[in-house]
Order: sequence, then structure tokens, then C-alpha cells
Amino acid sequence: MRVFVSGKVGDHEDVKDLIAVLSQRGHNVTFDWTSIEHLRPYDKNAGASQSAAELELAGVRDADVVIVMVHPRGVGLFVELGAALALGKHVIAIVSGADPTMFLYHPLVMRVSSTNEALAALECTDR
Repeated sequence: MRVFVSGKVGDHEDVKDLIAVLSQRGHNVTFDWTSIEHLRPYDKNAGASQSAAELELAGVRDADVVIVMVHPRGVGLFVELGAALALGKHVIAIVSGADPTMFLYHPLVMRVSSTNEALAALECTDR
């Protein structure tokens, strides 16, 4: 299955770990945003930021399922969540704590509380 994994930049190690597990299980990650360098401040890295934004949205577009590792102070992850919903993609949202957006209750979103639950949900979706 083609999967895009979204998360907070500061949590990129957790994202990398999940991407590694997905790859080991035979899934195709459509774009690994953790492989590009940190681009802040974006205005000082406008060209690279433009390219990264295009690659990340293409990763969402090309995915069958988007996994979002929700963080209340995330920014880009909510853009990717919105793009996934607008494109009619199924989303598995890993949520712990308070809900930072009502869109986690959209019918295309399956809420889980851990990475293991997300992997199990993905396996059910894969059938």
C-alpha cells in the first residue's frame, strides 16, 4: 500500500521509525519528508521550501492512506491532513491528548492512540 506519514518536524525521529516499519512490512512510502533538511526560516530558504511543499503534497496525493502523528503544535501536519481530506484519502490519525482540530472527526479519519494501533488499522485497510 502507498502511505504518506505526516508529523511535527520536532518529532521527525518518531516519523522515521514509523516509515522504517512500514517499509519493512512492504508498504511504499510516497515521500519521506524527514530526508530533507530543516528549512526554517522559510523566507531565507524560499526555493527549497517551495520544492519541499510540492513534494509533500505530491506524497499526500500519491498515497492510498495518510498517517498523521498528531501534535497540538504541529503546523504542516494539519495542512497535509486537510489536503488528504480534500483529496478523499483515508487518514489514520494517531492522537494522544486533547484534539487540536475538529477535522479529526471527519468520516475519512480513523482515530487511534498509538503507532501499533495505526499499523493494525493499516493492515485492515490493506485487505
